[in-house]
Amino acid sequence: MPNARPAVGVAIVLVALALPGCGGSEESASTATSSRPAAQRPIAVSLDRLRSFAETIGHPVYWAGPRSGGYELTVDVNGNIFIRYLEGNVQPGSRRRTSLTVATYLFANAYRVLRAASRVPGATVDHTPDGGLAVIRPGSSLNAYIAYPERDVQIEVYDPRAGRALALATAGAITPIR
Repeated sequence: MPNARPAVGVAIVLVALALPGCGGSEESASTATSSRPAAQRPIAVSLDRLRSFAETIGHPVYWAGPRSGGYELTVDVNGNIFIRYLEGNVQPGSRRRTSLTVATYLFANAYRVLRAASRVPGATVDHTPDGGLAVIRPGSSLNAYIAYPERDVQIEVYDPRAGRALALATAGAITPIR
């Protein structure tokens, strides 16, 4: 069974493979760490609570829009934010079934780094309707990564149905919570 969480480490590995020896400046790194929320375990949240949370962060928090079922909110120790869609009777924190998850990573120079990663042989590259770059790493069709010029945020879309993560990204379904 595929991992129930997006591949948090994949973004870092993807970056490391794409840009060996290259990193952001101290200034850009500090910018990317200034608005990190406190870590919290997976909890069920209402749509209103999700929107309220997103308003307090200081940078966009991405999702796939409102959907039937519930929402699970997780913030890891690095301040990465995960919105998981709870389908059916899946309980928050349960890893028995996987479901659509959208992660927001505060990431200095995200667009430049993802653009470099898109040049890795076998990567699938596309664009979002609003000018973002969408990339799938070689050999995977469950996770798509999105970055925008001039934004220090990387988005990861995970869906257990092959190809759906990229389809959501390129259809414009992945947007900031409003």
